[in-house]
Amino acid sequence: MHPKGMDLQQINRPSGQHLKPNQVDDMGNALLSLTRHVCVLTDRLAVLERVLDDNGIEVSDLCDTYVPDDALKDRISALTSSIIEDVVSDLRGR
Repeated sequence: MHPKGMDLQQINRPSGQHLKPNQVDDMGNALLSLTRHVCVLTDRLAVLERVLDDNGIEVSDLCDTYVPDDALKDRISALTSSIIEDVVSDLRGR
């Protein structure tokens, strides 16, 4: 029990139906779409790290301290928007 008398289980996992029966498939499609994006990104990152490492460039520390310029920020923003649009489209059943 929370000190103010609130049950944390109820706060973190509210009861009730969050999806209508006809939205369950849309949610599943959105989850699969998001998973595909994550897999592609994970694969590409692993390949990129290997290629750079094979060429004598250890990227882990460099990535942690890198500050992207405006052009890269714009590209990242566009890529993020594309992923979000795909997931939202699947949630809407499109």
